[in-house]
Amino acid sequence: MSASQSSGNSIADDDAAILVVDDLRSSRLLIGAVLNSAGFANLHFASDGVEAVALLETTPIDMVVLDIVMPQMDGFEVCRQARERLSLDIPILIQTGLQDADQRATAFDAGASDIVSKPLHPHELVSRVRLHLERRRMIDSLQTYQRRMEDELQAAESMQISLLKSDDQVAAIAEPRGAGLTTFYQASNQLGGDLWQVFEIDETRFGLFIVDLSGHGVAAAINAFRVHMLAEAMDRNREHPGKWLAFLNDHLCQILPVEHFATAFYGVVDIASGRISYAAAGAPTPIILEAAGGWSTLDGGGLILGCREGIAYDTYSADLVVGDHVLLYSDALYENFETPGESLEPQDMAVLAREVLDAAAGAEFHRALVNRVFADETAQRRDDLTLVLLEVKGHV
Repeated sequence: MSASQSSGNSIADDDAAILVVDDLRSSRLLIGAVLNSAGFANLHFASDGVEAVALLETTPIDMVVLDIVMPQMDGFEVCRQARERLSLDIPILIQTGLQDADQRATAFDAGASDIVSKPLHPHELVSRVRLHLERRRMIDSLQTYQRRMEDELQAAESMQISLLKSDDQVAAIAEPRGAGLTTFYQASNQLGGDLWQVFEIDETRFGLFIVDLSGHGVAAAINAFRVHMLAEAMDRNREHPGKWLAFLNDHLCQILPVEHFATAFYGVVDIASGRISYAAAGAPTPIILEAAGGWSTLDGGGLILGCREGIAYDTYSADLVVGDHVLLYSDALYENFETPGESLEPQDMAVLAREVLDAAAGAEFHRALVNRVFADETAQRRDDLTLVLLEVKGHV
C-alpha cells in the first residue's frame, strides 16, 4: 500500500516516494538526479526486479520508474507482482528502448501506467511523473470523499432505521389489543422516503400510519425525519383519522420544500369493536384479505399531503372480523416504473396477496410476496418499499 493510500492525504512533489528500478547504476544516478533537481527528494533505488519487489512489500511507495530488461526478474514481472500479488494501484512508469508495438502492449497488459522511451528526455520524464502523481492525488481525494460519504450515509441509515419501532415494540402495542402486526421496509438506496408508525390511542385502539415521501435518497430521508417528528408529536385527534391527516397536511405545507409531497394512509384499529376507521391522502388502496377467503379494499380518496393548506380529509370505516388481514403497501410494490402499462391493479395485488397468504404468514408473508412480485432483486431497488400486514386475532 502506498503512502498516499495508507494516509488518505494528497501527495506533494517533495514527499512523493518514488522507486527507481534499473540494473545500470549510471541510469539510476541519472534518473535520480533529474527527479531530485525537479523537487523530488524522497527517492528509493533498486538494481533489479527482485530487489524492487522486496522494497514494494516493505516500503510505502507512491510511484515506480521501472526498466524492462533486467537480470533475475524483468520489468514485466515486477508489474505483474505489484498489481496481482501486492494489489498496488500506484503509477508504474516504464522506461524502455524497445520499439516493438507488441512489447509495449505486453507492458500495458502487465500493469504499466505509461511508457517513456530511452534515451530519457529529462523534461518528458518529469512531466510524466508529475502527471501521474497528480492523477493519483485526484483519485486519493475522491476515495477519501467517497469513504466519508459512505460513513455518513451509513450513520444516517442507522438513524432512519431507528425511527421504526422494533418487533417487540410493535407487538407490545398490537397484541394486547387483539391484533398481530408485521412489517417490511427496504430503501431503494440506503436512505429512503418511506415511513410507517404505530401509535397507542387507548386500551382498545391503536393508530396505524404509513407515508411515502416523494423522491429518493437523502432529500426523501430528510423529509421522512420531519414527518416522523411531526407524527410523534401530534397526539391530538389521533382517534379521528381525517382530522389528524388534515392537521399533518397543514404542517407539511409549511416545512416541505417546493414540489415535495407525500402520500399517506392513517387508520385507527379497534379490534374489540370490529372496526377500522381511516383516512387517505393519495395512498395505494389497502386490501382486506378476508377470513372467509375473499378480499375487499379500503376505498378512500384525499389529496396528497404538502400541496395546499386547509384541505379536509374524510374519515371512512370498514368492518373487521377475526381472521381478516389488512395489507398496507407503498407504490413500489405494484408500480412498474419502466413500463407503467404493466403496473399491477389493486385487484391483481389482492389476488396475488391472497395466494401468498394461504402459503405464508407473518414476516414470511412479506418476503414471499416481494419474491412473487419482482422477477429479480435489482427490480426491488427502484423505489423504497414498505409493507405492513395487520392480522385480526380477536380481543385478548
